[in-house]
Amino acid sequence: MRVKLEPDTAFIGKKFAYIFLGIIFGLNAIIFVWFFLFSNLN
Repeated sequence: MRVKLEPDTAFIGKKFAYIFLGIIFGLNAIIFVWFFLFSNLN
C-alpha cells in the first residue's frame, strides 16, 4: 500500500508544482503587460 501511495503523492506534488509555477508566471506576464500598456498611455 505504501509503495502504491508514494508515486501518487509524487504525481500530485509535481502536478501542484506545475500549477503553482503556471499561476506565478501567468501573474508576472499579466503584470508585465499591464505596466507596458500603462507606460504607453503615459
